Amino acid sequence: MKLSRKLFAALLAVCMMIPLFAVGSSAKTTTRYKGKSLVVLGDSIAGGFGLAPGSTDMVSQILQIPHGEFVEGSWTKEIRDKYGFDKDKSVNLSRSMWRCDEYLRLLDKNFESELCKAENTFDQYMSDYLMFPTEITRPGDALQLASEIEGAIKQADVLVFSLCSNDIMSATILKPLMLPFYQVFGRQAGYALATVTQGRIDVPTTMDGWMKFALGTLDFTDLATDARARRTQYFKNADRLLSIIYRLNPDVEIYYMGMTNPFKGLKTINGQSSTLLEPLTNETIASIKNFVTSGSKYHKKLKYVDCSNVGGHGFGDAYSVQFLLDFIVHVHPNATEHRKIAQNFSAVADKG
Repeated sequence: MKLSRKLFAALLAVCMMIPLFAVGSSAKTTTRYKGKSLVVLGDSIAGGFGLAPGSTDMVSQILQIPHGEFVEGSWTKEIRDKYGFDKDKSVNLSRSMWRCDEYLRLLDKNFESELCKAENTFDQYMSDYLMFPTEITRPGDALQLASEIEGAIKQADVLVFSLCSNDIMSATILKPLMLPFYQVFGRQAGYALATVTQGRIDVPTTMDGWMKFALGTLDFTDLATDARARRTQYFKNADRLLSIIYRLNPDVEIYYMGMTNPFKGLKTINGQSSTLLEPLTNETIASIKNFVTSGSKYHKKLKYVDCSNVGGHGFGDAYSVQFLLDFIVHVHPNATEHRKIAQNFSAVADKG
């Protein structure tokens, strides 16, 4: 009987200690980066676009563009707070609509020179266009970011790399909308944008350059072909950007966020399912995962975070006047989906 009591007491003591071990484990996980600096390099999803409170109409929602804040309800703020990153040393460098291209323009003078070549006039125009939205609500934003970005990367303990959606899918979808305007105005259409975002104007110096300036590009391809070509270019640009990051900060720990799937189960015209964007997105998601886990020259150093389970939202009738505004907002994840992204991050981070 005494033995049984001792055994019972021992078992009871063990049972009482289990919660203590659990709490200790949880605390260790959530404070593993305590006091360290977090830097986020990303687009509008990492920036927290669409989460601004108090906006019910689409126009107001669109005009509330983040400029590097850790927006309330965003996955970036959740992981910063959960893992104990130093709030004063942590920086969100994410900008709406930006791709690897725009960050390379700030960090790599050679890339800027390549983009300004005559054969790349449309690509330069598109880049200037994508850099322009943040200038609407904060003039000089791109130039200010250019002065800060290297220093932020150098001091980062952990860097979250969240660029891919705009590089491939957004640029592919935007191209047919932008080409007609560019065809009419040629390179002239980009002068005002280049002056604002880069503080410079590059005048053509060759006959070919002047022809492109006057006529614009004549490159038309279908969405799938263009998406696959952009995917190949994205892999080159991503590795180029990673090489700069590692040169500036060889010891930085990088989490590489996969692409979300905003077109998963997308309903548009009269409730009909999308038959083009969803399979193309699935194909792109798989190729990005393959690049990060095995194709990139830095794949052994990167921690891949799968976000393919993060979807979009149902949109209204595509014939509606408000459809485009509705699409811009709801192609982004809401607060619930942001929590899902944070959970995906935790699934990787908690493995150590």
